[in-house]
Amino acid sequence: MLDRCRELLAKVDKTKLIVILGAVGVLLIFLSSLGGKSKKGSSPSAGSSSAAVSQEAYVSQTQKDLTDILQKVQGVGRVEVMVTLERSSESQYLYEEKKSVDAMAGQNGKSRESTERSYLLVEDQNGKKQAVVQSTLEPVIKGVLIVCDGGGDPTVEGRVLEAVTTLLDVPSNRVYIAKKGG
Repeated sequence: MLDRCRELLAKVDKTKLIVILGAVGVLLIFLSSLGGKSKKGSSPSAGSSSAAVSQEAYVSQTQKDLTDILQKVQGVGRVEVMVTLERSSESQYLYEEKKSVDAMAGQNGKSRESTERSYLLVEDQNGKKQAVVQSTLEPVIKGVLIVCDGGGDPTVEGRVLEAVTTLLDVPSNRVYIAKKGG
């Protein structure tokens, strides 16, 4: 069986084989992206409301995780965390770009170049067309406020600042640490 496969590979042109294998690979990637789609069709308004829910869930989970971990840092004590977002998650869609040059359209023999972008659409199980998501950008954190018992101590503030900037990849000028009052 293995010898038979080797004989067939020897007879086939290598360039054609590479093109066929490449096409099969692209087809498999495309098919795998279809498998991750949800069964429900969503209208643009439903999509934006689910984005708002996921944005709230992201902020809530981030605040909870930060609170849990910061309470374990020496000297912090009781802590409350507030996180604000600069932008929510954002999807980038797969598209095809066609460029054309019209040599006769311009004045004095100059050519005019135009670009047309069309998004790749697929039908879901309900027959509704949707754009294929190429990638999703994570939310960007705008600022973090931490109020804790150890907020007045420079050593504790340094530990908290280091922890937050490391965990969230946020610059230190976007983090404010205050002493808990009252």
